[in-house]
Amino acid sequence: MTRRLLQVMSPGAPSTSKSRSTALFFFLGGLVLLIILIIIVCIFRKRIKPEEIKKLVARARKQPASTDAFSGILRTISYFDFPTLKKATNNFHQGNLLGSGGFGPVYRGKLRDGRSIAVKRLSLDKSQQGETEFLAEVRLITSVQHRNLVHLIGCCSHGPQRLLVYEYMKNKSLDHIIYGKSDQFLNWSTRFQIIVGIARGLQYLHEDSPLRIIHRDIKASNILLDEKFQPRIGDFGLARFFPEDQAYLSTTFAGTLGYTAPEYAIRGELSEKADIYSFGVLVLEIISSRKNTDTTLASEMQYLPEYAWKLYERSSVTDLLDPKLRQDGFEENDVMQAINVAFLCLQPHANLRPPMSDIVAMLTCKVQMTGTPMKPTFLDRRRRTKDENLSWDTMTDVFPSPLDQSESPSLPKQQT
Repeated sequence: MTRRLLQVMSPGAPSTSKSRSTALFFFLGGLVLLIILIIIVCIFRKRIKPEEIKKLVARARKQPASTDAFSGILRTISYFDFPTLKKATNNFHQGNLLGSGGFGPVYRGKLRDGRSIAVKRLSLDKSQQGETEFLAEVRLITSVQHRNLVHLIGCCSHGPQRLLVYEYMKNKSLDHIIYGKSDQFLNWSTRFQIIVGIARGLQYLHEDSPLRIIHRDIKASNILLDEKFQPRIGDFGLARFFPEDQAYLSTTFAGTLGYTAPEYAIRGELSEKADIYSFGVLVLEIISSRKNTDTTLASEMQYLPEYAWKLYERSSVTDLLDPKLRQDGFEENDVMQAINVAFLCLQPHANLRPPMSDIVAMLTCKVQMTGTPMKPTFLDRRRRTKDENLSWDTMTDVFPSPLDQSESPSLPKQQT
């Protein structure tokens, strides 16, 4: 009786026994698991030969250092497997080719859900530069959002294949229309809408985005047009982040000749003013429907900024317009404003080119420009130095003294 009473009054006795049983169970289970793992390791050590182990190590070393960055990017966009994109583009059929960017061709595709897409297939070189450009473009586009910037849907990394998946732009790129590659005609209202849209997109990149970004390759083939001919800036493979505390970066040249600012081409000084220069060239192309360089034309007409300035000096700058545009009709005040803005963007000194916010304000008539611009800088491709390097037009034209205020353009003036 006393023993039973003690057992009832000592609830810890059965509990202690149960705890010991549980501990023994886990110990034996762990021991069995350890033995199984040892057996598996022994089997694999027998199966995998030393030379195979070396191959695995070498393969791991060849993996790009940016793998972690890539996996982090995938949190914000969709990932497509390679077979899906291969099927969507009909095995990247030549008939689906939309164009070729700086780092690879772009194909039209259609997903199972009916969405049309544009697939950019990047070419990776042995130096892994293609990998770097791929990650740069993905990082930049996923970090900025604006209605005048192209929208990235997703990407794919499959072996050596690196692909970017964009929304499909129904009206393709701007160069298809203004260079006469299609039968489409843009009236002045649409062209002016495109000019203002590109300016707004650049203003966002330079001044309003979380990152200060220089595109470095603003040109007609990198401007995509949606179904309403709203422009979207694309191809960020050359773009660079820009520290807020630096006026410019010193870097090697990358971009497209004919759109290049002099301080960048000659000294490697990169700032947002390099994009502004390129924008000025592009505005003249949109107005005239011709490339910035065309050696099939008469000598004085071959380089567009040079020809436009000569017309400006003769007070006949409207002769620059696309002949079809002159027949269709245009707003002369808007055209003159756009041409004046283009000349401001092409000023020889970077500090004389207005920021994109001022350019947008001038185009939308929120401010007006007073005074006259200086002669723009232009790259003369016909004139070469002895070592066959491209040369700029005479230094007095390219780099007039910035202290000469008599010829410098006035700052935009706020309208009342």
